[in-house]
Amino acid sequence: MEPLDCVETEMLGKRTCVAIPDTVLEEHDSLRDKTQKLGLIARYCSIFGVDLIRIFHDPRGRGESAFMKRVLEYLETPQYLRRRLFPLSDELRFAGLLPPLRTPSHKPKVPVDKLQVGEHREGFVLADGATADVGLDSSASLAHKASPNRRVTIRVTSTSPLTGVVVDRKEVGPYWGYAVDVCGQGELLSDPAFPMRIATSRSGDPLLRSLPSLRASLGGAKGVMAIFGSPSRGLPQIFGKDIRGKVSFLVNLFPEQNVATVRSEEAILAALYLLQILMAEGAPKPR
Repeated sequence: MEPLDCVETEMLGKRTCVAIPDTVLEEHDSLRDKTQKLGLIARYCSIFGVDLIRIFHDPRGRGESAFMKRVLEYLETPQYLRRRLFPLSDELRFAGLLPPLRTPSHKPKVPVDKLQVGEHREGFVLADGATADVGLDSSASLAHKASPNRRVTIRVTSTSPLTGVVVDRKEVGPYWGYAVDVCGQGELLSDPAFPMRIATSRSGDPLLRSLPSLRASLGGAKGVMAIFGSPSRGLPQIFGKDIRGKVSFLVNLFPEQNVATVRSEEAILAALYLLQILMAEGAPKPR
């Protein structure tokens, strides 16, 4: 499967990224538990319209980034395309048991005459390069030939006969789904697409103290990245004690937590909800 381009979708006008280490699954030994945790992460990111899930390398990890990327991409793929893009694999054994994300790109099967000209569907370019499987009873003819055996986004240009054109996912609309990539620590902390980087840590500043600055900085940020640690190693342990100087904010989301540990997926859910609230506060009010 070819990697997807980073999708230019937005959470209230901003691109958002969730960054997790390749050790985020280290507390689990069974494939089922690992898959379920990735399913929760995918679900939370989809609910809040995250554009990119970025997996970064933790030097003390056991190298699970490829597995994590595969499962997350599988979940983001419409069900009618999964068999074409993902051959049978033991590492995906439990992925099919997870509930579908039902993001806007996961379109249901409908009669061709119920399609609307101009709507978008995810498709798979067939071997001839001239037609694509878009999850309907008949394939769509492409207005222009495309490279075969890859996933594309198609805009319907005619329903009789069914015809479409391959488009950039940026054209689709407010949210279509997330992309997944893998990177090193240096690349993670220097990506100009996400100039506002919020690191979460128990050693960070208490949330209430950080709120005024967070709210003010979000107003001018075009891209926001929330970075999370692993179950056994926080971000200061992964990146070094000088991480505060490498990010925009180092925040303790749960300064008065009443449990011994907060799971990574729980921290992701809390952070994304907080960001949505803060962005909504700063969004232009309808007249």
